[in-house]
Amino acid sequence: MFIKVVINLMRKIYTICLISALMFSINACKKDSKKESVEVTKYSAETLYNKAKKAMELGIWDNAILGFKNLRNQYPFGRYAEQGSVDLAYSYYRNYEMDLAISTLDRFIKNYPAHEHLDYAYYLKGLIYFENERGLMQRVKPDDSYDRNQENAKQAFVAFKTFVEKFPHSTYAADAEKRMIFIRNRLAAFELQVAKYYLRRKAYVAAINRCKQVLETYQKTDSVADTLAVMIESYRHLEQQELATSNQQILQENFPNHSYLQGEELDLESKLFSFKDLWIFSKKTE
Repeated sequence: MFIKVVINLMRKIYTICLISALMFSINACKKDSKKESVEVTKYSAETLYNKAKKAMELGIWDNAILGFKNLRNQYPFGRYAEQGSVDLAYSYYRNYEMDLAISTLDRFIKNYPAHEHLDYAYYLKGLIYFENERGLMQRVKPDDSYDRNQENAKQAFVAFKTFVEKFPHSTYAADAEKRMIFIRNRLAAFELQVAKYYLRRKAYVAAINRCKQVLETYQKTDSVADTLAVMIESYRHLEQQELATSNQQILQENFPNHSYLQGEELDLESKLFSFKDLWIFSKKTE
């Protein structure tokens, strides 16, 4: 009987000690959390911005993103928060988080329409779409997915066009104009490659429709001459001689030395766009 009493007493003591230990641990955690919170919030907006900026300059994008987000959360207003928003978008972009970069820029443009670096925000938006478009560098496989892949290029063109119209004298305007020319040429080349693909497959109507897209939308590009030749060939296969002849006259008037007019066969092979074409954009714009 005595032994049972002792055992029960020891169990009670053990339970009390265990509960006390748990309570002590919880209190200690609370104190540590409170201390950590104090350590975070004691920094000024300038200090938080400078730390995040330093991480960005070192290319430590995850740390930069965390730092700029922390700055935004603790100091949502003021010049450091404003500049931090642009730098956060750039950090997202360099960290290949394109959707977050775009949404951050859209919010910045909406919230700070008079900011001194607003031109850069518009330019950066175009640059993100431009860099996000890699379908142009791949071998053309004209299906629905590849058509959708051109959307980023089109959005990049629209973004750059909007930027140049709003800020024609910006430091970044010349670069944006070069990129617009590049995009137009590549979009036209893509449509031409698809037209050639359809011509190979004897889908002549589809080939003609692609050619019309080039002639109506991308008149001043390098693909116009070959596009006319593909269209002529397609009309001939459809036995629409009148349309073939009228387009041949256009080709003769504008490109009299084109090989197709000399009787050479069309080159219908799909081409692989070279990354060398991007040499003028090889350096990231800071």
